[in-house]
Amino acid sequence: MTPHAAWSLLDRPRASLYRLGAPWLGPLCADRTRRVFWLALLTIASSLALTCVAPLWLLALGPLLLGVPHLLADARYLVVRPGLHRRRVLWLCVPPLVAMGFSAPPWVGLLALVPPVFAAHGSTARRALVLALVVALVGLAVRFETPFLFAFVHAHNVIAVALWWSLKPRGASGLGLLGLVALATLGLLCGVADPIVTAFHGWAAPASRASFEQFVAATAPLDDGVLAGRVVLTFAFWQSLHYGAWLRLIPDDARPRAAPRPFRASWLALRADFGVGPLLLVGALAVGFAAWGLVDAGAARVGYLNVAAFHGYLELAAVALVVIEARRP
Repeated sequence: MTPHAAWSLLDRPRASLYRLGAPWLGPLCADRTRRVFWLALLTIASSLALTCVAPLWLLALGPLLLGVPHLLADARYLVVRPGLHRRRVLWLCVPPLVAMGFSAPPWVGLLALVPPVFAAHGSTARRALVLALVVALVGLAVRFETPFLFAFVHAHNVIAVALWWSLKPRGASGLGLLGLVALATLGLLCGVADPIVTAFHGWAAPASRASFEQFVAATAPLDDGVLAGRVVLTFAFWQSLHYGAWLRLIPDDARPRAAPRPFRASWLALRADFGVGPLLLVGALAVGFAAWGLVDAGAARVGYLNVAAFHGYLELAAVALVVIEARRP
């Protein structure tokens, strides 16, 4: 069965469900702003609920199931759609990004922010400001390598939400969404989910030997064990938001057509952006990590994180370009 036929086959039940729910779903399909608002609200609510009910599932299985597709979305909306791959100077970002997959220190990844300073079409003042910030970040990464790395692991989850927010003007409803995210984050840091930390003490993540304590050591190695547990739950919440932004919110807001696409149209758009070969490679990589996770989710998660080490720096380089050019992504 060809990809076209497979996606067309999936479109049939989709069309049936749409016809069944047209009286309720029709307005949301026609109004992108309302649809994205409710999708964002659902993303926030489900992320918080899963963080409070199944944090180990989020931490262990989230990257294995959603990691590779979200890397594809990274490349699509940060590089391919804006046409950045056609700016030759920006290809100088590739070596430091590739080096991150081979366990290079974080300051190497930050070098990917330098080419945008010279390739961007912006004022000298903005270039100088961003370059100064890059130099400061490199200095921090060299002087405090481990703390910087942990801080960046947490901070990069925020970048996707910030990029989504900056795609379009947001009204009061958008500010309300940010308020909910801030309130949920504050609640997790203040201990509203402390019973979860206690309940999962000594538990192992699904299909792996990684306990909650090991996730604490890998994500928030703080002297205060209670605070460290809260930070890990906050990380799980924001990681889920990060995936939701790249896989649902940004694609919906960035799509030229207001209404959602059928599966076949989405496949054709992806093929137009990347070509069949790269998409098959990405699909094989996604299936490979998922299959590896069935055998040893802990090792598979570490393997994925090594492969994906570049993408936070890619997102930061895109932010630098947007800031210098004073435009929306």
